[in-house]
Amino acid sequence: MPLQITEARGIFCVHGTLNSKSANILIRHIGGYLGSDRRVVINLERLKSIDVNGASALRQLYDYAVKKNRQITILGKANENVLSSFRKINSTYILGGN
Repeated sequence: MPLQITEARGIFCVHGTLNSKSANILIRHIGGYLGSDRRVVINLERLKSIDVNGASALRQLYDYAVKKNRQITILGKANENVLSSFRKINSTYILGGN
């Protein structure tokens, strides 16, 4: 399933597959919102699959937000696919509580 990003009330829900082919799409889409003062919430609960490249892209967004003093919350601990990929890159700390 291709990557889909929907937004409702400031929450970005990511659906489909997040991998090396789709990671740049996510970075470009969400990165634009991190330039503003808006709080960004990314929900990964409905993500079908994610690889380490996708997890690394999310860590890159998180690191950018921290560097620019922006608020970002990444939800996805309940999705075992997400949790597994973040464990592989030692970055589970960026996943917020669900």
